[in-house]
Amino acid sequence: MNSFIKFCRDRAKLNLTIDIILFLLLMAMAGMGFLIKYTLLSGEKRNALYGENINLEFLGMDRHEWGTIHLIISLAFVVFMVLHIIFHWKMVVCFFKRLFPKRTPRILFSILISVVGVLLFVFAFIINPTQVHYGNLYRHRTIETVGVVYNIIPDELVKEAGVDAEIEVFDQPTESAKGKGQNSNEQKLKKNRNSIEEYEVLGTQTIGDVATKYNVPSQYICRELGVPSHSDSQRLGRLRKRYNFSMSDVSRAIVKYKSEEE
Repeated sequence: MNSFIKFCRDRAKLNLTIDIILFLLLMAMAGMGFLIKYTLLSGEKRNALYGENINLEFLGMDRHEWGTIHLIISLAFVVFMVLHIIFHWKMVVCFFKRLFPKRTPRILFSILISVVGVLLFVFAFIINPTQVHYGNLYRHRTIETVGVVYNIIPDELVKEAGVDAEIEVFDQPTESAKGKGQNSNEQKLKKNRNSIEEYEVLGTQTIGDVATKYNVPSQYICRELGVPSHSDSQRLGRLRKRYNFSMSDVSRAIVKYKSEEE
């Protein structure tokens, strides 16, 4: 204890130690940023390189868990930076006086820097995120067969929940396209979409909870989502990050099972 107090009183050693810690924390933040951005890929890039249902990990942690560690290290960096400023306060004041000889500009600049710094630190808690509907972002592919143009809805939006669940007629250039077949496709697509909305699934639920609630075998849901059968006791929110599926995919699996039962 005495040696620690003695060390803290030695300002030169203390400042050097803080500077070393700040340097290591800064390098760790940069390295984890590179790890999350360029190694533990997400979305389309990961699927293109490694295939679907693959989750990338390093030391047993995925990009989201490394993001949490990145946040913790960032907070530690802020703490040590504040200590660094406190221990060098006289030097900071001296530089400010040389930079702004007049008192009023010096005070105004200090207030501006303080306000901007606080806003940059807490802005994530005071903003409202923009809600983006992915259905408007995908380019629909079109095909033409027997004089009828069909709109092929991407797999990311509507996965197969029936025979024609992914085909929606949006143009009728000939009389042959009209009739019972078209109405059947539209009605079935509408029915499937309504069914998907009917089976609400939350990230806090487990596959077992969903299976019990909607009377669907948990092994069937696991197989449709591409997750191991022994994962039925884990929360869907955690499994979603690991196996890259959405809550809508769970609902679609339920709809598909119900349609097969019929």
